Amino acid sequence: MIKNKIILLMLALLPLTMMAQADNDGRLTITVDTVGQLAQQLPDSVRFTVSELKICGPINGSDLKILKAITSHLTVKKPGERLLTKLDLTDAIITESKGSFRTRSGIFPAGMFVNSKTLEQVFLPATMTEVSKSCFSGCVNLREVVMPEGLTVIGDNAFIGCSNLAYLKLPSTLTTIENRAFEGCSSLSTVEIPEAVTHIDNAAFNKCTNIETLTFNCAITRIANAAFADCQRITSIELPQTVTLIEGNAFKGCSALESIIMPPTISEIGNSAFEDCTSLQNIEMGTATRIGSDAFKGCTSLASVEIGSVNRIGNGAFEDCSNLTSASIDGTINAIGTGTFSRCTNLNYVSLPGSVKTIGTRAFYECKSLPTIDLPSSLTRIYDHAFEGCASLRSITIPNLVRDLGSDTFEGCISLDSVVIEGYINKIESDVFRDCHSLRTITLPVSVKSIGDNAFEQCSLLQDITLPISVNSIGDNAFERCVSLKNLILPAACVTIGSGSFRECIGLKRVEFPAAIKKIGGNAFAKCVSLQEVTMTSPIPPDITSSTFKGVVLKACRFIIPTGAKHNFRKNKVWSKMPQLIEQD
Repeated sequence: MIKNKIILLMLALLPLTMMAQADNDGRLTITVDTVGQLAQQLPDSVRFTVSELKICGPINGSDLKILKAITSHLTVKKPGERLLTKLDLTDAIITESKGSFRTRSGIFPAGMFVNSKTLEQVFLPATMTEVSKSCFSGCVNLREVVMPEGLTVIGDNAFIGCSNLAYLKLPSTLTTIENRAFEGCSSLSTVEIPEAVTHIDNAAFNKCTNIETLTFNCAITRIANAAFADCQRITSIELPQTVTLIEGNAFKGCSALESIIMPPTISEIGNSAFEDCTSLQNIEMGTATRIGSDAFKGCTSLASVEIGSVNRIGNGAFEDCSNLTSASIDGTINAIGTGTFSRCTNLNYVSLPGSVKTIGTRAFYECKSLPTIDLPSSLTRIYDHAFEGCASLRSITIPNLVRDLGSDTFEGCISLDSVVIEGYINKIESDVFRDCHSLRTITLPVSVKSIGDNAFEQCSLLQDITLPISVNSIGDNAFERCVSLKNLILPAACVTIGSGSFRECIGLKRVEFPAAIKKIGGNAFAKCVSLQEVTMTSPIPPDITSSTFKGVVLKACRFIIPTGAKHNFRKNKVWSKMPQLIEQD
């Protein structure tokens, strides 16, 4: 009878002997022999009193569910409770299990510790082969993770946003670092990529703003999109000799990066790959054949560029490289794209290959220090604003294959003295030479049929211009304020002259109109205060307005018309007001 009572008492006390208790400092070590025991060893009364937890032995999904509940406990609610800061699973073995909390052998479920904001130090299981997707995402106080040899994969978003992660030693067995694995780990200062790594995926170390030392010991073939973007403290990089491709945004915003050694195997540099690397001073392109859009945009310390075998340069590739002084380009490239060298304000030398056929919109916009450029004979088109604001450009020859010269092409080239256009161009587009204050001579091809609006506005030193015989129209304000223009003979084909086209040409003395003229717009010769003689060769007066010659001293200006035409002119309401209508002898 007594023996039976003793046995019953021992059975009653058995759960108490199996239930673990944390020590006074909140440290607890639990060893399990089989899976599914954590719930028994860590009941509700114990599991939230632990600050440092070590687990040894096999665990499955149900055990990990308990562990997740502990790491998700973010506030102390009762006396005696603690928040878990250290988790040591070195001797734990994750087994495969099914049910509501499925696991694969050696791998945590995805998002296992997501937003566990109390964790500071974690030791991963020695048998772990993969850090799962989003496993430690948002663990903002995590300082250290100890990874085992044998680990091969760090999954998507595994440590994203772990802003206090300062110590990281990647195991030698690691082969793959997946998308955004360490994005936003802004306390990391040193990263060494092991030899076995073959893949570093998109944004893997994006926004790791404190990395100073980045070492590649591996043989990867590409630097993925945004892989190291905004790593603002890296000063130098040497890429593996196996890299052939630097993808878009790869090093964008690495503002302290001064130099990068690229292997001769490089074939492509992607869009914005080095954009806003404001400290980058020089770069060797190797054998790169493709340079993406905005690839070096905003690299304000870059001094010179030599490109040896390129066949494509994207739009804005060197835009805002304000310290760039020289650019030598060779290869088979056929286009200088939109904004390629826009606002390279110190650029004073450019060499283009003979293969270039087009120069894009704003390609050399505001290259204020560029004194000259030899355009290749292969050139067929120059787009709008291509050389606008090139304040030091002194002369330019447009090759004979050019068929299109865009609007505003040379606007604001205030030092431009002479222009020769050899190409077969139909129209001088609007604003092409506007504000070219130093322009003295220009040679236009016989193919030109029209002069666009504001084309030569404020070319204040232009004294003479020979308009091709084929010009049939002159646009609004085309020669406005060309104050040095003295004599003007309009070509035989000219039919219309736009509003304000010669307004305030205060040096203009004589104008001769062809027989074909039909219309002279309002203010066309307004304020031409020196105008002394206007010759009309048609007996039929062209349409004018009351403002066409507004501000001209009409009593001092002779309007010479064909013999016998005075009657026609006197019948016209506006022409009849001209005080000096004189028929030719």
